[in-house]
Amino acid sequence: MKRAARVGAAHGRDPSGILLLDKPSGLSSNAALQHVRRLYGADKAGHTGSLDPLATGLLPICLGEATKLSGYLLDADKRYVTRAAVGASTTTGDAEGDVVRRSDAAALTRPALEAVLPQFTGDIRQRPPMYSALKHDGQRLYELARQGLEVEREARPVRIEALQLLDCGPGWFELDVRCSKGTYIRTLVEDLAAAAGQCAHVASLRRLEAGPFREPGMVTAATLEQAAAQGFPALDALLLDPLAGLAGWVQVTVDVAQAARLAQGQALRLDPPAPPPGRVAVVDTRPRLLGIAEVDGQGLLQPRRWLS
Repeated sequence: MKRAARVGAAHGRDPSGILLLDKPSGLSSNAALQHVRRLYGADKAGHTGSLDPLATGLLPICLGEATKLSGYLLDADKRYVTRAAVGASTTTGDAEGDVVRRSDAAALTRPALEAVLPQFTGDIRQRPPMYSALKHDGQRLYELARQGLEVEREARPVRIEALQLLDCGPGWFELDVRCSKGTYIRTLVEDLAAAAGQCAHVASLRRLEAGPFREPGMVTAATLEQAAAQGFPALDALLLDPLAGLAGWVQVTVDVAQAARLAQGQALRLDPPAPPPGRVAVVDTRPRLLGIAEVDGQGLLQPRRWLS
């Protein structure tokens, strides 16, 4: 992806929406984010869950007012397809690391893999890899790992909603994984292979889904650059409305006067029957997303995050 000068301030732009970027391999999530921000001339931008540089696929990038949804979208479940290389473990858990252990890949069979899959389905615990962005005493784990240090990491609960062995062959296997936020596919591959008596690491990884977003809606780097060459209208046409990020949420429609009250932080009493208690998307009659609110047990709507 080429570098682009930031032009938003000069043109008085304030783009708001969600770009479903098909992140190419070799690019960090932050580098992809900053490139998109510059192309759109956006003051604010944020992604909803990083991908390793080696990984490709769905990276939702929120621009402008849509960044207020980033925290909610981070909690979304994900789906990945990964190819594992069997016979070697690496320092990073993927193909970019140095080999630290080896095993006889020829000894691995499909029945052996299928036999251990149930151990890694449902609620499990994972120990985060050293090459991760988690912090220990204020330092990122990957920063410590690059210094040759290793620290204790407590295993954390994650959920594997579905785990399917797509295919396997001499020295490799492929998995389709549906999982909760915070799941490390590199760790899953290592642990699964170890349960089958092998060493392995991630050779390739692609994210296909993140919350309500799916692979068919992704925008490739080439399409993004073509749109940038055509100008802002072509770029803006690639953005999803912020409401797309809350697909599946209960929606509460309000009129202009009610929206004004909520925008000022005032609670609103809903006419019965009120939605069940919990978070809701507040929309106008278009419908256009106005903000996120919470309904209590008495039918009171309290604004939590409001879009300008």
